Amino acid sequence: MVSNLSFFGDMMAQGILGFNNMDEFFAFHAAPAIAGIKPANLFSCPAKLLPQADEVLAHYAREFCDSSTRFKLLCRCREHILILVYDSKLLDELFQKPVTKNYLARYGYDKDISASGFLNKLAQKIAAEESFPHEIGIVLGYPPEDIEGFKRYKGHNFKCCGYWKVYGNAERAQKLFDAYTLCREKLMQALQTGATLKIAAAAI
Repeated sequence: MVSNLSFFGDMMAQGILGFNNMDEFFAFHAAPAIAGIKPANLFSCPAKLLPQADEVLAHYAREFCDSSTRFKLLCRCREHILILVYDSKLLDELFQKPVTKNYLARYGYDKDISASGFLNKLAQKIAAEESFPHEIGIVLGYPPEDIEGFKRYKGHNFKCCGYWKVYGNAERAQKLFDAYTLCREKLMQALQTGATLKIAAAAI
């Protein structure tokens, strides 16, 4: 990371975001996607706490340019920014599956839409301040039955709750939750040795 961005980014992480540096901030919020075991992770941050978001994401894009990990500013909303970290290979594979194509077609998307095209349409929807697009759960690795269950029951009556609320296969979901938590723990531990986020992710 260039020196000025490293200094201000790490100072921001320490003083406001609660982490030692920006690598820890991203590892905590997006470890599974960075490690390539989950299609994507989405998280928000108060815009005033990360005013250099574009520069920070550009840095990580350069750091991970030879991998399938991507960093996207999905929305710069009034008070918050939405950051999506995703594995482009996993997303491309996901969008080749009939279950994905058929599910998104129910929301009016073309069955041949690409992952990048879908992300761009999501960004447009969010920027237009429409109701939050529940179909984003597809890129986050949520099973369609859990997305629909959340909509149907308005977030209630779920079987279990972890990284999302589960209405379908609770046993399968719990195994994924455990794997994601372990991934985050390992990545955070690797960063404690002084490794960069890129090197730490490759080691777990």
